[in-house]
Amino acid sequence: MKAKTYLLLLLGVFGIAAASVFTRLADAPPVIITSLRMLAATLLLMPFAAGPVYQAVKRLSRRNLLLIILAGFLVGIDQFFWVSSLEYTSIASSVILVTSHPVLVAVMSYIMWRERLSPKAIGGVLAAFGGMALINLATAQVGEQAFLGNILALAATIPTTGYLIIGRQMRNRIDFLPYITLLYGSAAFILLAGAFISGEEFSGYPSTTYLMIFLLAVISQLVGHSSLNMALRLVPALVVSVAILGEPVGAIILGYIFLGEGLTLNEFLGGMLVLAGILVVMLNQPRTEKMEAETPH
Repeated sequence: MKAKTYLLLLLGVFGIAAASVFTRLADAPPVIITSLRMLAATLLLMPFAAGPVYQAVKRLSRRNLLLIILAGFLVGIDQFFWVSSLEYTSIASSVILVTSHPVLVAVMSYIMWRERLSPKAIGGVLAAFGGMALINLATAQVGEQAFLGNILALAATIPTTGYLIIGRQMRNRIDFLPYITLLYGSAAFILLAGAFISGEEFSGYPSTTYLMIFLLAVISQLVGHSSLNMALRLVPALVVSVAILGEPVGAIILGYIFLGEGLTLNEFLGGMLVLAGILVVMLNQPRTEKMEAETPH
């Protein structure tokens, strides 16, 4: 991969890892945090994206437009489940479980694009999941609330897989800027609808909460998720998905620095396994003739 792709993946992983700290410091219901985050990200993009979005919508087929809107809904659902999980379980457990989607992406990538994995890459994925299991053991005995948080984090992997796959399909059909604007706008729409239906208030929270939501929009959404979505246009979906496994390690480190959440031996050893798995997969990328033709050099 080119240095640009590595930089995109690094920025993406840092941005989404920081989201755990920002979310913990935001004192508001999950649907308020997520809806305002996506709304702010969309509004910040609109001055630059309004024209390109209009042109893209005119050119897109109805099917592709609906797929992008569906991907946005999946992003919104993913964010809601994940933010909700942080209310019940540890940062380490939540972010490890929410990134457990590479196997689903691998299966779908094989079915749709014949992106085969080498034995070494398969070993890397298995090592990463072994690390996740080891980290999860650290919080397995906490209680029912932690179990609920873990279930919510696992539930978030399903919509994550869906929007990664759709994002890969759309990479040659719409430019990047209008794509992420439509994506985030659709996510904001479904989350705002959920907030209104649930009767949650949008005002009356501490100023720190609104600052954290703004940082979520800029650092975690516009920098983090946008970098990963751009990387989807350069490398196979599985590579981006596995790179996201770096989020737990970054989130654990940031959680310790800013929130004082300790790191157990299981979390440390598991984190090392996750990093090793990422490295193996990144060094053994799935390549096909189709991908060689599509990937910029």
